[in-house]
Amino acid sequence: MTPTQWVLVVFGTLISFAVGSFLCVVVERLPVALDEPNDYGDLYDTRPWGEVLGGNSRCSSCGEPIRAVDKIPVLSWFLLRGKCRGCGDRIPGFHPVVELLVPLLFLGAVWAIGMDWRILPLLGLIPAGVAVSAIDARTMIVPTRIVWPAFALVVALSVISAAIAGEWAWLPTALVGLAVLAGPLFVLWFLLPRGMGFGDVRLAVLLGWTVGFYGGTQPVAGALLAVLVLFAASVFGLFVGIVAMGARGRKAKVPWGPSLFAAAFLAIVVAEPFLDAFGAWSLS
Repeated sequence: MTPTQWVLVVFGTLISFAVGSFLCVVVERLPVALDEPNDYGDLYDTRPWGEVLGGNSRCSSCGEPIRAVDKIPVLSWFLLRGKCRGCGDRIPGFHPVVELLVPLLFLGAVWAIGMDWRILPLLGLIPAGVAVSAIDARTMIVPTRIVWPAFALVVALSVISAAIAGEWAWLPTALVGLAVLAGPLFVLWFLLPRGMGFGDVRLAVLLGWTVGFYGGTQPVAGALLAVLVLFAASVFGLFVGIVAMGARGRKAKVPWGPSLFAAAFLAIVVAEPFLDAFGAWSLS
């Protein structure tokens, strides 16, 4: 990489830590517990964005404002030993995980794709995918308030990338990825609605488009990447399910959103060698 690109990587990494810190606020505030399950059996709903983003950061237990020195991503959580400075109540452990995961995924994206315009859709996906995964793991819901705005953003970034590269064929391939990934999940939800939430189908729309985009100009490449996501997400979900049942018993509920996002990111990272094996790599 050029010196300018190295500066962009360092700057982007610092921004990623700040984004991760902001996502912790979203993960903490967006879900709201319901008094009783809704029509879909969910125990949580989501707050309007005005309530999520309004006001200063405060401890959810004592309400004390969080000092600037206690907002340093990752480091502050460890210095405070995972407890509020004011009341000593526990700060959820997802905070350092989310704050560290965002920059790690950013660096993974740079390593896999490089510092050029093709990276834009993935950069739009990472914050949404991390937030949705954390919320799904905590509450078993996939928030529509995150998925659809993220989808609009990723589509817009895809159009910008395609326009700059002059490769409009990338967009139909993204649409193929969307159809191949979300289509089977919609059918599965329609036939077995109790086996999977519709939120996973909505998430698959976002992930399918992004994964398909990195198939390049060949629609078959978008389809192959989507199939890889379905396979990898099933394997990840099975592993997580086994661990959850071992820890909580056979009735343990396992969110699939984190597995879907992890599988989609993996598919994008390994897209070049995976598609090369089929003679279908065409993005670069």
